[in-house]
Amino acid sequence: MTMKEAVIAFWTKGFDFSGRARRSEVWLNILANLLIGLLLGIVALVIDVATNWQFNFVEHCQFFVNKIFPSILLIPAMAQASRRLQDINLNGRIAVVVTMVSVLIDFIVTRFQLTIEASPLLIALAIISALSGLFLLIINFIKGNRGTNKYGPDPKAEI
Repeated sequence: MTMKEAVIAFWTKGFDFSGRARRSEVWLNILANLLIGLLLGIVALVIDVATNWQFNFVEHCQFFVNKIFPSILLIPAMAQASRRLQDINLNGRIAVVVTMVSVLIDFIVTRFQLTIEASPLLIALAIISALSGLFLLIINFIKGNRGTNKYGPDPKAEI
């Protein structure tokens, strides 16, 4: 699978929580998103340097990369993580729950401007969120089940 195919699969299967996703589909898409963010940052920096920092374009670009872009990617990323879990024969709903808990924690912290010292509950939630995210990261390294499983045919066999 090429990076182009991975990005196309990410967007065309953006609302498809059924089936399975290969490791390469996930990692190539992550790499593409990182490259897009890096490219936007470089372009913003060049524009700011060329205009003598008159427009503060880097700050606007950071807002897009840190707030808007992740919001656009949220549902397709959940769908892809769900399909990745299903590739190793785990329930894809785990990815949805982990993602929504992380989003909820981020909303609570941002909305109420909480700090770590403010609440032991916040510390516990942050630890749970971090461990859940680590779990999803580790899942991306695990080789998928060979052959058909209860979530569908082996995506490697479709090559």
